[in-house]
Amino acid sequence: MPTAESVVLVCTVGGSPAPIIFGINAHAPASILFICSQGSAPSVEEQILPALARQPSWRRLILADEQDLLSCVTDIRSELVRTLDVWDLPRDTPLLGDFTGGTKVMSAALVMAMMETNVQFTYTGGGRRSKNGLGIVQNGEEHLMSMVNPWEALSYVPIQQLADAFNNYRFHEAEALARKIAAHGVRQDFFSAFAELSRAYALWDSLRHTEAVHQFAQGLLKVQTYASSTMTSLIQQILLNETELQTTENELKGFLRDHKPCPSYLRDLLANALRRKEQGRYDDAVARLYSVLEKAAKITLLTDYNVDTSALRPEQLPKHIFESTSPLMGHDGSLQLPLFRAYQLLGELGHPLGLRFMEHKKQLSMLLHVRNFSLLAHGFDPIEEETCAQLQKIIFAFLNVPENSLPNFPKITTSDIK
Repeated sequence: MPTAESVVLVCTVGGSPAPIIFGINAHAPASILFICSQGSAPSVEEQILPALARQPSWRRLILADEQDLLSCVTDIRSELVRTLDVWDLPRDTPLLGDFTGGTKVMSAALVMAMMETNVQFTYTGGGRRSKNGLGIVQNGEEHLMSMVNPWEALSYVPIQQLADAFNNYRFHEAEALARKIAAHGVRQDFFSAFAELSRAYALWDSLRHTEAVHQFAQGLLKVQTYASSTMTSLIQQILLNETELQTTENELKGFLRDHKPCPSYLRDLLANALRRKEQGRYDDAVARLYSVLEKAAKITLLTDYNVDTSALRPEQLPKHIFESTSPLMGHDGSLQLPLFRAYQLLGELGHPLGLRFMEHKKQLSMLLHVRNFSLLAHGFDPIEEETCAQLQKIIFAFLNVPENSLPNFPKITTSDIK
């Protein structure tokens, strides 16, 4: 049985066994998977194995149709998995892929089937060939050539996965993929920098604004340094995002410290809700939309009237207004105003936000009832896409926020970053 440290040779076998024998003797693998056609299969035992300096463990796959590329790729991929399992080897076992023998279809299929594995390709060529240099390598003229896996070296698949993860707001996944690509030696400086930038977006998307600002400062400068000329428009969008993030963080600090308005923070929450909706996470989206409604009232009352909805004091308001809003007693004994009562208070005070809320009260009451009985609130029913869309439409109209005023995260293409 091969051990986990063994190298497995996978080779296509055609009508000329000499180059295959030369390659196997040169590599001296502990185990071999022979990929054969019906016609070439007998040569494994009749010609190849007897000529080897060292007898390996071996298995043989006879392709169903050596002229059908799709069939060959499917057969080879399946058999490779089966062979590693039979030999009790992990899926990331080092592999050698020798595509010297067999039909052109078989050689192409071997490369395609193995390109996403831990493989180094090898090929036996030579200086002198039959048929005036156009035929097979003449015996004794063989030369072994080793080649990197171009799919791994150029990271086509991980780069596409990186773009997909980033564009769908899976920023932690994008960060991991960028680091993996850099580790493979592909534009190491750039992809290491892009990993840092992806982490900055992950922090921002998690509403960890202060950490995101610091991470942006690190990642963006490096991305700008190592970016290619194809990334000009992408860099401009990222620079705009950095400004929006910085504004959001500054406004939030100003509100928490000095009770100053923070409209950018509310727009940021709305943008976050739309990203969750785009991902199909409607309960998360509605939870954020509800939070925007709640915070809009809280921020307005605190900045305009110095009234804290989490710690309301009776002496702050005229008696008839205080009684009409009916504050609730919190667990700590403080008086609090939930969402509807906070807007009722704004209406009583004559604030435009409170008056607009009363205009939309019927629609909001119906939709927020659905929210209150959703999975992330007090019930068991998931939010439907239509409910999320309705609540979004009403809240945007109520707050008078144009959707195009929200922070918009960039979308990247493989051509931008490869």
